[in-house]
Amino acid sequence: MRSGRVCWWTFTSLACGILWAGAAAPLSAQPIGSVAGSQFELADTVQLDQVDQAVLAQWERAKALLADRQWDEALDILGQLAESSEGKLLAVTNCRYLSLRACCQLQLAALPPDALKLYRQRVDPIAKKWYEQGIAQRNRAALEKIVDRAFASRYGDKALMALGEMALEAGDFAAARWYWERVLPSTPPAGTPRIWPGYPDTDLDLAAVRARLVLVSILEGKKGTNPTSRDGPEGAAHKLDSSSSSSRATEELAAFVRLHGEAQGRLGGHEGKYADLLGALLADSVAWPPAASDPNWVTFAGNSRRNRIASRLSDVGAIAWRLPLRPAPAAGDRLFEPPGASENPREPLSFHPLQLGNLVLVNDSLRILALRLDTGQPAWGRAAIYESQLSGPAAPRLPPEMLGSPRFTLTCFEDKLFARMGSPVTGQPQGGTTPLRPGCLVCLDLAAEGRLVWKIAPEEGWAFEGSPVADARGLYVAMRRQDIRPQVSVACFDADNGRLRWRRFVCGAETPARGVYYESTHHLLTLSGDTLYYNTNLGAVAALRADDGYPLWVSLYPRARRGDLARLAPHWRRDLNPCLFDDGTLLVAPADSPRIFAFDAATGHMLWQTGSEVEDAEHLLGVAGQWLIAGGRKLYWISLKEEDRGRVKHVWPETSDQPPGYGRGVLAGSDVLWPTRDKLYIFDQQTAEPRKVVDLRARGASGGNLLPAGGQLLIATETELIAVGPHGRDAPPGSAPPLAVAAHQP
Repeated sequence: MRSGRVCWWTFTSLACGILWAGAAAPLSAQPIGSVAGSQFELADTVQLDQVDQAVLAQWERAKALLADRQWDEALDILGQLAESSEGKLLAVTNCRYLSLRACCQLQLAALPPDALKLYRQRVDPIAKKWYEQGIAQRNRAALEKIVDRAFASRYGDKALMALGEMALEAGDFAAARWYWERVLPSTPPAGTPRIWPGYPDTDLDLAAVRARLVLVSILEGKKGTNPTSRDGPEGAAHKLDSSSSSSRATEELAAFVRLHGEAQGRLGGHEGKYADLLGALLADSVAWPPAASDPNWVTFAGNSRRNRIASRLSDVGAIAWRLPLRPAPAAGDRLFEPPGASENPREPLSFHPLQLGNLVLVNDSLRILALRLDTGQPAWGRAAIYESQLSGPAAPRLPPEMLGSPRFTLTCFEDKLFARMGSPVTGQPQGGTTPLRPGCLVCLDLAAEGRLVWKIAPEEGWAFEGSPVADARGLYVAMRRQDIRPQVSVACFDADNGRLRWRRFVCGAETPARGVYYESTHHLLTLSGDTLYYNTNLGAVAALRADDGYPLWVSLYPRARRGDLARLAPHWRRDLNPCLFDDGTLLVAPADSPRIFAFDAATGHMLWQTGSEVEDAEHLLGVAGQWLIAGGRKLYWISLKEEDRGRVKHVWPETSDQPPGYGRGVLAGSDVLWPTRDKLYIFDQQTAEPRKVVDLRARGASGGNLLPAGGQLLIATETELIAVGPHGRDAPPGSAPPLAVAAHQP
């Protein structure tokens, strides 16, 4: 069914640059005059970087030796496997994979007491050294080394407690919960393997641990995890039925009182009964002001977790300014146009701007523009702060036999701006006589008015899947190596100079292009704390350590393996669909499935999935209380409540005579903003009741990708960026609002 990693196959010489300009000659290696034979069936194989047969034999031998109570030899083998695994994967279920090292740690944590004592005699001295170094120097890396390499030592639980405190101080509540949950005892059902990474026999005060978990839930202000329920198959977190932080924390505190009602200790700088301290804190939290959030929109979906809620719009008035944009590269008479999409594939809604204070940034394949939000005028005397040297007046063209549409996104971190520029093509026919040059990554210094810092091309045979995400360690981007079966990886580059730091293979699988057609993809990564998440759209979702790309888990989901390119199912239009991270849960809408999935972000365990009724939901707009809200041709409210999770509870429009969606909506304050071609619909996030309908056409505007910014609403249409102010009246019929930025039209 699933093979190990395959060798790389190169297929042509690729270099950085833009797509060709002007008219394009037929480029396919197999010219297609019709859609005859457009049906496809994908192989069910997803290639992963798995352990080889020799290692697997050693793993099975170690388990057999443990069953025979031959501790010394079994521990020798497990130690050797853990240190030589190099991130290779091992199946723990038929659809979930962990690194071999993690599997070894699970096996060691499940040792019987006499074997565990022998193991600790071996590892405790080095674990003690790491622990003392970590505590004395507040060195997270030293403490993480214990969790990663000596978890079952006598210092594993102590390292988890210290790491949780550090994460709490840094405001990373999900990470704090993940550390502390693993201190708690976990007993799998009889006859089932231990696959939850819980510490085996802590002597720490469990009341103190559980009190901290309740504290995290109070501080987090979102739906949390029940700290007392980790004993079911897969150790899945029991999600509490709560539509608000106060009701959820109340339930958690009640569970704590039943377990540890009289327990005392120090919490939050105070001494006393934990239940009393937590109760007082919970009561006070009702009056706490909402936590300050970054007012900027710094990447696609607002932040690196892809789960930003924008500020609420007070009103939607008249057009303040508008800017013509260069249309996305044309593809001529496209052979395959997927039905049911929330846009016209011939004129895609490709633009996704950013907002940084009074600065608006937007790009196409050739240029990056910087504008003032209040006026729409160039930010620094010129609109284009980056322009390809190869650009010209003619719009680039794409081959008609291409699957996918061009997408343009950017990412800002501190004063640096990152983007994939140039060709959106990431996959090409095998043996093509006219290979296309792939896109490149650029870095601009916004503190120096957009000065180019560096520009890098992928190596031969590679393509960047989209724009990166970034943090203080570097920038991270998905990469593809093309073949009949595309191979995808995650790479990290130095933000200062663009040098490659590491690259990790994730998986390979067939796509509907099957090496016969061109593909345009824009697959984005999600970053939360120290972990990268990747929706590959190839049958797998992966979590990798941001420091070095080490794989934490890979989970497979059922793919849609059959289809017809002439009548492609709507879910294949999900091309800007990164994972959405919400409070320890990963929500994923893969292009190769009509369903939406939820995974435990820490373990990769699949928590739930929807039915196929959401197949035309292209965008996960965000989580609001008990709802995951998704949009496409329709708007969906998907329940996150325990008894209903994964079920669609509200849909709009309800009838076929109502207009379909047109562009990416957004959550703003307590509203859902959802565009159609002519109108903007505003809904209540919690009740799904319509609040207001704004006639965009009467204002001289249309639907598109939305971004509330500085009290205005930015709408990125197929050919324009429009700013609608908070005040004003509709434009008179037949009138055209003035072009505020006519001087720098493309």
